[in-house]
Amino acid sequence: MKSRDCIVVGGGAAGMIAAIVAAEAGERVTLLEGSGKLGRKILISGNGRCNLTNKAADDLRHYHGTHPRFVRSALEQFRLDETLAFFTDLGVEFREEKRQRLFPVSDQAQSVVDLLADRMRYLGVRVETNAKVVGMSRTSNSSHFELHDAEGQCYTGARVILASGGVSLARLGADRSGMDLAVAMGHQLTDLKPGLVPLISPEKYVARMQGLKIRAEVRVALKGGREAVDTDDLLFAKYGVSGFAILNLSARLVPELGAKRAVLRINFFPGRSPEAISQLLKERWQRHPHRSLELSFAGLLSSKLVRPLLDHLGFDAAQRVDQLSKGARWQLAQSLTNWPIAVSGPRPFDYAEVTIGGVRTEDINPDTLESFLIPGLYFAGEMVDIHADLGGFNFQWAWASGVLAGRRLGS
Repeated sequence: MKSRDCIVVGGGAAGMIAAIVAAEAGERVTLLEGSGKLGRKILISGNGRCNLTNKAADDLRHYHGTHPRFVRSALEQFRLDETLAFFTDLGVEFREEKRQRLFPVSDQAQSVVDLLADRMRYLGVRVETNAKVVGMSRTSNSSHFELHDAEGQCYTGARVILASGGVSLARLGADRSGMDLAVAMGHQLTDLKPGLVPLISPEKYVARMQGLKIRAEVRVALKGGREAVDTDDLLFAKYGVSGFAILNLSARLVPELGAKRAVLRINFFPGRSPEAISQLLKERWQRHPHRSLELSFAGLLSSKLVRPLLDHLGFDAAQRVDQLSKGARWQLAQSLTNWPIAVSGPRPFDYAEVTIGGVRTEDINPDTLESFLIPGLYFAGEMVDIHADLGGFNFQWAWASGVLAGRRLGS
């Protein structure tokens, strides 16, 4: 049996920073990681470069969940400037990229994990890898927690932080074991769904555009008359659609998807109206009246996009543009700025970057992240019913919640 003041379950972003902050406050900390490597999701984030946070990370509108305001206290207690100061002190220099995303100048996620691990070693945090916790209970006098790993090793601690993440990216070893520990201690889970995930479309013509990536404005209607909009990369695939715009919108759309399909509305000319596109086509057709309808889009839209769309609308791609009516031109302009793509649901968890849902926030104190049900039990990161937009916001929640839980242990 190994005894410490505090046990952190999970060696990801939230778990490592929680262990560091608790150790800085003088706690004797053990961190238990179920896989053989720390920070596995950090290592693949940002295509291996690690999108650490975002300059808009303090804006609560980027965070979602059953009760999204739950994040307020954690984000206010560890704001963006404190996050940057923490990592700068570790040795990370930052570079800003589009959409205010912040990356380490090294362009290496491994460097972030290495620096966090180095800080834990310096502070005396005992790190146990391949220590998958499968059971947790209170001791007979309720003064300590007992945790058992899959190899039969027992760990005891006066306080525990559960920070073992969600169920997305199972190929990296992610599972719901941490959530199951919370349930065993009396907590409840909301429905779990994949988030920041590609979407499946039943539209057959979409598969014809497989591999095409364009910049587009994507809109989708949400419940209550709301609408979500994103303008960025749109990627067509055999199964449906992906790309930054789709992944980002999925954070708000997937929780509302049921048996009924949703319809994405695509503007292939972001920021431009049907009237503007109709005028653009008129001018192009007047300059080159002999061209076929398909050729008239050359240099304007990808040929891989044009032919499937024309076929779907029932146009003859070979017809000369001087033979087309004003009504046909208007139909094209309207379609190209408000193109509908039906989506039936998200791809499975293994293609999702985050988990939507988790431990119910109603049973957690937002000011401390301590359980209302079990004194001494804390939560941090993705296993809580909070998820965020793409672009570093989920990491900001991990850093902020980990710091808050770690600070409370130290106090």
